Amino acid sequence: MSRGTALAAAVVVAVVAGTVALLAFAATPRGTACGEIGGGEAGVEAQLRYVDVGAGQVTFTFGPSAVSDRFGVPRFRLARQSATPPPELDTGTHRLGVEFDGASGFNPDLTSSYLGKSVIVPANDGAVREVQITRDTGRVLSWDLVVSREECPTVTTNVYVWGKSPRAQVTFTFGQTAWITAEHPATYVGSPILAPVLVTGMGFVPRSEVTFRIAGAIVDSGTTDDVGRVETGIFVPKLRPGVYELAVSDASGRRATTQLVVTDER
Repeated sequence: MSRGTALAAAVVVAVVAGTVALLAFAATPRGTACGEIGGGEAGVEAQLRYVDVGAGQVTFTFGPSAVSDRFGVPRFRLARQSATPPPELDTGTHRLGVEFDGASGFNPDLTSSYLGKSVIVPANDGAVREVQITRDTGRVLSWDLVVSREECPTVTTNVYVWGKSPRAQVTFTFGQTAWITAEHPATYVGSPILAPVLVTGMGFVPRSEVTFRIAGAIVDSGTTDDVGRVETGIFVPKLRPGVYELAVSDASGRRATTQLVVTDER
């Protein structure tokens, strides 16, 4: 799809247990140049909280900002970076740039709302090779997505509330249908924990049973909503400190994973 060509999109609004989820999908055939893809709401102010990166997934999770009481999915644009590196530096990868308006990784008092890395490399090989921050000034936040092939991602937005904390997510997926993220009210996950880990995700078969596994062991089950969205709090069993795979799958074989870091409970 060439630049300036309109993208077909389907938008669905779902209300699940008092949580509003906004789903927006935009995709183009593989192997084609992406035009500019965008979404979100102009005038929204948000603070970056988390960036989840997997082999075929990049998710940006935002929280409210003291700059404004207007919160939601910040306005964003995704476009292919056209700069061509010299032959000796050309690794065969492709670079996409995403820019968020009214967003930052720094709170108005200059403390950090985002405590993660500025350069993130996924643990497993896949379409996504690297994600790195390129700008965070004047309430404009930019990240580059380095991918292994020229492919236009599917874009999904999601809004939910975890406890008293509203969240807004923008997810880019490459060659995979379903995706998940996990959030805990603390900055770490002890084992066992008294508070559940909230698992949210999209792209599963609507109204289907899903199974939650940690390191291959079943820890819980649930059901997706009418649009294939999952939102379930799960408890982590007694585990040694380390990094574990958290996986969600449905009966059709759709599966999504993320990393869960378990620390000593002391």
